[in-house]
Amino acid sequence: MSVDSYLELFTTLFGWTFYGILWDVLVGTGIVYLPFLGILIDNWREPAEGGEFGTVTGLSLRRMEIELFIALLVVVVAGQPSTFTALNAGTLSYSPPPTLTNPDPESATIAAPQSTYGSAGFQGSPETVNLPIWWYAVIAATSGINHAVIEGLPSASDMRTYEQQARLATIADPNLRQEVSQFFSECFIPARSQYQAEQPRSAAITNLLEEYGADDPDWLGSHVYRDTPGYYDSLRPTSPINGWAFVAARDTEYDPTDPPTAGRPYCNEWWADSEIGLRQKLVAEADLTSGGLSGLIIVIAPFLAGEKQFDAVAKVVLANAPPSWSSNDLAGYNTGTSGVISYAEQAVKGGLATGGIITASALFSVTMMAILHGLPMVQAVLLLGLYALLPMLVVLSRYSISMLMTGAMAIFTIKFWTVLWYLALWVDQNLILSMYPDVNIFFQMFANPGEHDAKRMLLNMITMSLYLGLPLLWSGIMTWAGFRIGRTIDVSTQPLRGPVQDAGTQGGNLGKALIAKGTRR
Repeated sequence: MSVDSYLELFTTLFGWTFYGILWDVLVGTGIVYLPFLGILIDNWREPAEGGEFGTVTGLSLRRMEIELFIALLVVVVAGQPSTFTALNAGTLSYSPPPTLTNPDPESATIAAPQSTYGSAGFQGSPETVNLPIWWYAVIAATSGINHAVIEGLPSASDMRTYEQQARLATIADPNLRQEVSQFFSECFIPARSQYQAEQPRSAAITNLLEEYGADDPDWLGSHVYRDTPGYYDSLRPTSPINGWAFVAARDTEYDPTDPPTAGRPYCNEWWADSEIGLRQKLVAEADLTSGGLSGLIIVIAPFLAGEKQFDAVAKVVLANAPPSWSSNDLAGYNTGTSGVISYAEQAVKGGLATGGIITASALFSVTMMAILHGLPMVQAVLLLGLYALLPMLVVLSRYSISMLMTGAMAIFTIKFWTVLWYLALWVDQNLILSMYPDVNIFFQMFANPGEHDAKRMLLNMITMSLYLGLPLLWSGIMTWAGFRIGRTIDVSTQPLRGPVQDAGTQGGNLGKALIAKGTRR
């Protein structure tokens, strides 16, 4: 039997374990027999109130037999756990949906839960739990319907997983973070300042801006600075960079007979070298911290393989871990304390940090992802509570047939939320693709988050409303339908009780007529 989350593997077993415990308590205290006593009393009291006459006693006995038979049937199929419908831990499994990070996930079982459930929490789950026949059939049918519907729905791309993984990409290595800040200060800032001062308008630069975007000059790996003479091809750091060999033809400021331990590469080399370049280090750091982000980009947009792929990864990492101003030209320890120096420092720092600050929309996105991951856990816990409390429903309903449908619809309603969440996922992925038909623009959500806040907020609001609203709408529909079905079942059993009620009424009227006739005599 399949379930719909890692947690449900264990809450299902524990829920029915609690069911068995509560049922045993009700049996041991004799509470399970009270509904039978109520049936006997009602079938004696109602005809007696109408006045016994003629066939009333026989009809009352027949009605009593029918209601006792129905009650016993309900006890057998929906009350007493049966060994014929035992739920074994070895038969439960959960098959996670494939994702970009795990396209072929392994099915989870009690023995191999693929999570901390069962090992660090929810320990000691029983190997076998006996279920009543009716509830076992309801759960099996519901699970089958869920998986059949999901299999029939169109597959959904996994853009949210990419978004989540992209937000994990950061610079964990402090040495790399320092190197990025040094490149930022000694390559990007001079090149950016020169570009802003000169405002070049050549055909080559225009072509670069058309190919890589108008915002290309605003990030460290700008192709305008890399491919235009006079920028990165002529700029060098002011001090040697660890890992770069001394080259006498390039590092002419040093004595070749007593060379330093490291060299000073040109900014182009420093950034784009395929082995020790800064961009290559950023890509490796992204794959390390976010589970292979560079590979995910190729899955989403195969046409970006190569140069644009590496640029996209580097932009994401820099957006999540923006470089800091590290020039000592302002004041000691990079701090201007007063006057024009302080004003200039704050303006530069504030402007440079804007692109990397996690805005309110990003925080909302993180909150939303937490809620989406928590919803299946809420579903599993609700099912646990429902299973555990079913004995009370069975007894308090006086073993009515309508209760069977009410409980079945409650289980089906909650378990069907899984289908609704898959539908919400499919709609969400298609909305993302519709709002970002150009994958490059989708990547800019992370490189330049401030430029796409409104669109991201709209997507997140729609997604949240779908994940929360569809289950609420479905539950409301099923509540109305369950009420209607319960009334229909009650009406359908009315003919069984009708003759007794009519006979009691007629008997009472006839008895009153005879008494009145005797009085007149």
